[in-house]
Amino acid sequence: MINFQIYKNGQQIEFEKNNVNFNNKNFQTLFIFHGLYGRGKNWQTFSKKLSIEKNQIVVTVDLRNHGGNDFEEDMSYILMMNDIVSLFNFLGVEKTNLLGHSMGGKLAMIIALLEPKYVNKIIIGDIAPIDYDNDDNLIINSLLDMNLDIIKSRGEADVVLSKFIDQNFLRSFLLQNLELVDGKYKWSINLKAIKKSLNDLRKFPSINKTNRFDKEVLCIYGGKSDYVKEEYFKIFKKFFSNIFFHKIKDADHFLHIENPLEFYEASNKFLNN
Repeated sequence: MINFQIYKNGQQIEFEKNNVNFNNKNFQTLFIFHGLYGRGKNWQTFSKKLSIEKNQIVVTVDLRNHGGNDFEEDMSYILMMNDIVSLFNFLGVEKTNLLGHSMGGKLAMIIALLEPKYVNKIIIGDIAPIDYDNDDNLIINSLLDMNLDIIKSRGEADVVLSKFIDQNFLRSFLLQNLELVDGKYKWSINLKAIKKSLNDLRKFPSINKTNRFDKEVLCIYGGKSDYVKEEYFKIFKKFFSNIFFHKIKDADHFLHIENPLEFYEASNKFLNN
């Protein structure tokens, strides 16, 4: 079972069968899927705020080979979808809203198209249902090449990584996956499996053109990002007939971090409309 965190009334709570009813009509449920190299905790502030202001139960998920989950040799969107469906069944979820950023956004789209019975609305964060060029080799190779046996602190790891990656934010984001265990640092993400699967993760799986999702979809995208362009809107509409677009003009790909207020307000309005 993949790791997950539940937020209700502004607090993170432990799951017990008798303390969370995911099908209570007085509450909405939202599952959040992070992007590549991310984890559910990245969405903690967003989840607490949403769960306290509205009748929302929010579940953040650590996707396959991320967030301290057991390492799996294989990784694909279909396998991740099966993980999520298993989680839905374990929690007793019949219908839910989905929010996914980047890789997690593709996963949300795929679940909506292939397992629509579980899905109400979806929010897609700065990603399109297209194939992207694989330009992530620098990141994955830099992380794999780091000799953790000689790393004594995250600061040292940051110095090493800065030789290859000059963006402070990106290094900090990546190094959140470095954990100290029994006095030694190790990665909480399965870098080898991610590298092996990277080409597939950059693509959008082949899906039968008859698979369409007609419920409401919101795509929030960054005005400074190249991941979603207006020319991609017609591709979205091949799969999602009832889709809306919201541009955050001053944001790039990590729009939920760069402009969290506008991202939150757009998401909240859509979910409660």
